[in-house]
Amino acid sequence: MCNSEQWLQTKRCGQEPRIRRYAGVSGVSQRIRARRLDALNIDAMIRNIGTAHSKFVAVILCAITSVSAQETVNNPDIVMDLQWEIGSWTDIWRIGQFESAAVNSDVSYYIYLPPGYDASDKRYPVVYWFHGAYGRPYSATPVVKRLAAAISAGEAMEMIVVSCLDPTGLSMWTDSKDGRLPMETVLIDELIPHIDASYRTLSDRSGRGIEGFSMGGYGAAYLGFKYHQLFSSVSILAGALHTPQTFRERRRAIFDNVFSGDTEYANARSPWTVIEKNADAVRNKTSIRIFVGADDGLLDWNRNYHTQLDELGIDHEWGVVPDSPHDLEIVMQNWDGDFFDHYRRAFADSASGIRQ
Repeated sequence: MCNSEQWLQTKRCGQEPRIRRYAGVSGVSQRIRARRLDALNIDAMIRNIGTAHSKFVAVILCAITSVSAQETVNNPDIVMDLQWEIGSWTDIWRIGQFESAAVNSDVSYYIYLPPGYDASDKRYPVVYWFHGAYGRPYSATPVVKRLAAAISAGEAMEMIVVSCLDPTGLSMWTDSKDGRLPMETVLIDELIPHIDASYRTLSDRSGRGIEGFSMGGYGAAYLGFKYHQLFSSVSILAGALHTPQTFRERRRAIFDNVFSGDTEYANARSPWTVIEKNADAVRNKTSIRIFVGADDGLLDWNRNYHTQLDELGIDHEWGVVPDSPHDLEIVMQNWDGDFFDHYRRAFADSASGIRQ
């Protein structure tokens, strides 16, 4: 009987997935691993690339900023000195911003509004989307493009997607211990209230979800299960579900800059700790899915987290995407099933997801 490495939608099982070395890159869109893309206006440059010369220049600039990013994340004096504002990427997104008291700056985000939003009075469920390490808000574009096509075809419910910004690319979506990057505070205390006040959302738990890829999957699990009273849905895609020990031994820049080298602080902000602590509050109350590529070096981490949820008696979807490395675009291409069925079921209690 198939009960582990299977697609829940198709009930298909196969042999043990092959595992490739994890390169630490969160998808095609995130292979450009620079922090200051907008400051250098590389976004616009890449969109308008038309010659071999401009491609070469873009590669050189991206290489320079990637090196700068590595230096930044290892320098505690400047690691948090990064841009909270972003430029446009594709027509599918709109850009919003709000004034943050937590960081004393305007904070930008990408937002997808479903067709007809501007001409209606409907309220919609909202999904908060977290990018991976070295990512940017446009990293969610493969998901949102698929959503837009599915909505147009009548195959997905209408919803809002807010793609969030981590200006360091390595926050793990929590507050740094030293207070220089209050990422969690910005998201929970400021961004969510701002979105509910500025857009026609279903502003209660039944209409709010959280999803992330790689580091974003870590953030979705950590925040989704910690603030279980806020989210009815948690979607973990190829989550970088590392433990404090892993951060200490293999992700020292994160361990030092985010957790200030404090294992106890890191443990309190670990998805492993939070789900165990809040198991009773989450069990039978939250729609959860964990999916990962068969060729993803993070496969074992996700499988082990799936096992922990099983041991805690927490119902969830679990699946492995065939022939997929740690790359969101490839995962979406190889996703065999209805990607948005999860939300159709998760938001069922919000009157089919849309209220007048």
